[in-house]
Amino acid sequence: MDKVQPMKLRTEKLIIMGLVLGLVGCQSAPPVVVPPKVHPPKPQIQKPKPASPTTAQPEFGYPPLQSQTLPSTPLPPAPAQPQVALRDGHDIPLVQSLMTQGQQQLQLGQLDNAEETFDRVQRIAPQFSSVYARLSEVALKKKDGATAEGMARRGLVLAKSPQQKSGFWQLIALAGALQNKPDVVNEAKGHLQGQ
Repeated sequence: MDKVQPMKLRTEKLIIMGLVLGLVGCQSAPPVVVPPKVHPPKPQIQKPKPASPTTAQPEFGYPPLQSQTLPSTPLPPAPAQPQVALRDGHDIPLVQSLMTQGQQQLQLGQLDNAEETFDRVQRIAPQFSSVYARLSEVALKKKDGATAEGMARRGLVLAKSPQQKSGFWQLIALAGALQNKPDVVNEAKGHLQGQ
C-alpha cells in the first residue's frame, strides 16, 4: 500500500505540472498577426478624348436628314371650343347648411367657430364668392385688416354681378382703413364711384 501512495502522488504531480506548463506556454506564445488584405488597384478606364469640340460624329449607318417642304395650303380653323361654366358650388346642400351655420355663429359673435365653418365651405366650394365675403367680415371683426383685404380681393375675382363687386370693394375699403392704408381706401373708393 505504501507503493501505491507515492505512485498516486507522483501521477498527480505530473498532471499538475503538465497543466501549469500548458498554461504558461499559452501565455508566452507570440501573438498571431494577420496581415491586412491587400486589394489590387482598380484599373482605370480612360475614355478617348475627341480631337476638338467640333469633331464630326459618325453617322452610324443612318441616312442623313433631308429638309422637307410643308404644303402651302393653310390649315382649316380649329373648331370653336364650347364655353364651360365652372360651378361655384353654392347649390351643394352641405355648402348651404354650413353657410347658414356660419352666419349664425357670426351673429352670435363666435368668430373662431364662424371662421372655421367658412373655411370648410371654402375648401368644399373654392369658386363660391360669398364665402370670401363672410371670411372678410370675420377678419374685420377680429381687427385683422390684412386678412380681410386678402379675402375680399379673392372674392372680387370670383364676383359675377356689379352688386357683388361693389360689396367686395366696400370690404376692401374697410380693410384698408383698418390697416391705415390710404392708397387701398382710395383705390376702393375710386371703383365704388366709377360704378
